[in-house]
Amino acid sequence: MSNSGPCVLSIDIGTSAMKGGVVSLEGELLSFGRIALADTSRNVSDWDGSIWNRVLGDLIQTLSKKTILKKLDIKAVVISGNGPTIVPVGYDGKLAGPVHLWADKREKRITGQKSFFLPGAAWIKDNNPEVYNNTKSFLGCPEYISYILTGNFTGFTTTKAFDPYIWTEEGIEIYDLDPQKFPELISIGMPVGTVTKNAEASTGIPNGIPVYAGGPDFIMAILGTAAVIPGRTCDRAGTSEGINYCSAVPVENERLRVLPHIFEGFYNAAGILSSTGAIFEWFRRISGQKNRAYSEMMDEIRGIGHDVHIPGFYPSLHRGPVWEFSGGLFVGLEVHHGPAEMGRAVTNAIAYGVRDLIETLERNNCPIETITVSGGQARSDIWNQMKADITGKKIEVPLVIDTELMGNACAGFTATGFFTNLKESAESLVKIRKIHIPDEEENKKYSEGYNSYHQRCLDVVEMMKRGRK
Repeated sequence: MSNSGPCVLSIDIGTSAMKGGVVSLEGELLSFGRIALADTSRNVSDWDGSIWNRVLGDLIQTLSKKTILKKLDIKAVVISGNGPTIVPVGYDGKLAGPVHLWADKREKRITGQKSFFLPGAAWIKDNNPEVYNNTKSFLGCPEYISYILTGNFTGFTTTKAFDPYIWTEEGIEIYDLDPQKFPELISIGMPVGTVTKNAEASTGIPNGIPVYAGGPDFIMAILGTAAVIPGRTCDRAGTSEGINYCSAVPVENERLRVLPHIFEGFYNAAGILSSTGAIFEWFRRISGQKNRAYSEMMDEIRGIGHDVHIPGFYPSLHRGPVWEFSGGLFVGLEVHHGPAEMGRAVTNAIAYGVRDLIETLERNNCPIETITVSGGQARSDIWNQMKADITGKKIEVPLVIDTELMGNACAGFTATGFFTNLKESAESLVKIRKIHIPDEEENKKYSEGYNSYHQRCLDVVEMMKRGRK
């Protein structure tokens, strides 16, 4: 490993796990580790951020067992993470209170303001003034870990056009918050500091290595799939899922979230499915299959033919900018239905949600031919082929499916001068391992099921309305 050449240490803090990897200049993952976090479904409102500190040390130890970090030529550390998550850091450098996790719905939002972060900070001020007053700086999730490593307070952004979605001086004033509690925003790849001796002692990352700005996980996944040219599309799937389309023009649709892209002048038009991974894990738990191999479950689910009657699963009767698992139900359950039939209903519902968003994008001048998948779900060839068959789109699987880590590597190698810009680094580092081509016959059968599913959904909504009267 001492001859591996220049590499970047990438870390990503997800909702359910923290991942890390060492990425080479050839775009290869030299080492990978994943440490599960606590079950966030039970403590979203009281998330203990200190778990990140503990898990980071375990993660680095895992990576060190596979590659001796001190013998590698690590040029940079770059961190991404979930968001909008708000971490209150006190004047003593420790956490001032619970983390306001991205899934926490408590906020004080002001109409017309774009920030995803300030409404949560405003809620903390009004409802937990002790935490607010003891907070020296509000940080995002990746910024907090960067602070742990360097001792420096920063906020991460992409371009000036993206700043209002994080915070600006004007936005902070409108929310009547203390501007001293919000650090300066720096762009992806800008220097944060270097790993301190104290950080080395607590994490195992060698001191003196430069730390550069990463960003929100979805942004780094876009970079890590090379969705950096108009028309390219990334399907980022984990606990939640997003279909992210790079557009040269702004898109307006109530079911899409449109934000400035990583690159000035482009836009990220995204459909959000906030619970796909969470839904499947829920199903594994309630069906007694939590410890069963994912591949076995998927093989059994795929074995349920199109001619077999299965129930309909509706994760939510709500359609809007975020599709979430709320008020869901099975319809048409029969006594002979077992985990395989119910699992087929769940996976169909997830893939139908993906297809629905793809069609929404295409109706809004965002044509899609190929989708690059990302995240844990992308590990399953069965699931990738099912997605291709259901959506009718080619599904590309990158060599490094944890694309947040690859996006971080793109930022790190660009920051250290190996590439002139982020686009060049993404085009060079991102490599495709496999392409799943839709099967025409399967697509026809799934299309019939998809159309029937939508009609049944309308029927269920009408039934629920009548039931409330």
